[in-house]
Amino acid sequence: MEELVNRLSAAADIDRSKAETAVKTILVFLDKEAPADAVKELVDAMPGAEPVLAEGRKEHEGDAGYVGFGAMAAYHALTAAGLSGGEVQIVTKELLAFSRDAVGDETTGRIVGSVPGLEAFV
Repeated sequence: MEELVNRLSAAADIDRSKAETAVKTILVFLDKEAPADAVKELVDAMPGAEPVLAEGRKEHEGDAGYVGFGAMAAYHALTAAGLSGGEVQIVTKELLAFSRDAVGDETTGRIVGSVPGLEAFV
């Protein structure tokens, strides 16, 4: 997880706190929208990600979900967390590149293919 946070922070030129919030937001979104086994594989490949996901799940317990549909819902959640549109694009592209490196093209493809609009970030 540290590696990913550092990577996002450097690529998007954002502070670590924003990068950590972005990772948590994206993981919770994927946990709700993408195939469970693919998300588990990704989380398992990111040391320290499971507690972050658990914290995010708890924070979102009982809410109606993300506003919008597909990747736009994640976009809205990330901008609500303080990221600009450009930062959202960079963070998403970097997280998907990290996913390809960590779990491969097939698993990343299953995640991307399950969320309408996410392929635009690949």
